[in-house]
Amino acid sequence: MVHRIAAIALVILATSLEISMAFTIDPMPTHIQRSSLSIIDNNGLIKHSSIIECKAAATSSYDNKDDNDDNDNDAEEATSTIEIPSFVTSPVLSQVYPALIAHKSKYGNPNIPLGTADGKKCKTLRRLRFQNKLSDEEASHLAELGFAFHSFEDVYYECDFDEMLRKLLDYREEFGTYQIPKKYPPDPELGAWVTMLRRLRGKDELPQSRIERLDDVGFGWGP
Repeated sequence: MVHRIAAIALVILATSLEISMAFTIDPMPTHIQRSSLSIIDNNGLIKHSSIIECKAAATSSYDNKDDNDDNDNDAEEATSTIEIPSFVTSPVLSQVYPALIAHKSKYGNPNIPLGTADGKKCKTLRRLRFQNKLSDEEASHLAELGFAFHSFEDVYYECDFDEMLRKLLDYREEFGTYQIPKKYPPDPELGAWVTMLRRLRGKDELPQSRIERLDDVGFGWGP
């Protein structure tokens, strides 16, 4: 009788341990170690397997991150090894020159999209060129690389209307006329901007609000 009770007690104890192990989640290291215990049922083993797979996936994710970091580092190293020509004196061109060469090497042209920090520097370079603030050697080198400079249309659309109108009024006050040469060396942007005003007005493409503001200051629409 005593032996029978003892046997029943052992069965109950084993069953309790089995249920406990099936529904208890331990920290990952001990959990994986206990997965080898024979008292864990099939469901328990499947759970352990899933945890191990998750751990492997997480490890793989970190590995991929390391690969991406390596690629970024390679790109930075490639850019840092590009030598800036000795004739480059413009601070903006000095800053963006390695990126221009890297972009040309990868895409066949140095025209970096405007949505990036380097693209904004390219936009500044175009304005500097139109303002004659790049040396002839710098401008020629950029042209040889295939860098796209501003056309008159670009100047009109890139420039701030209020800023250019103030410059126009200053010119009128100094010289008594709005007849600015198309190529005006002291301020090439202003000459191009005024030329485009008249051209767009002739094509009915100048907004009425801007026509009215120019009419209010007595701007002459004739050549």
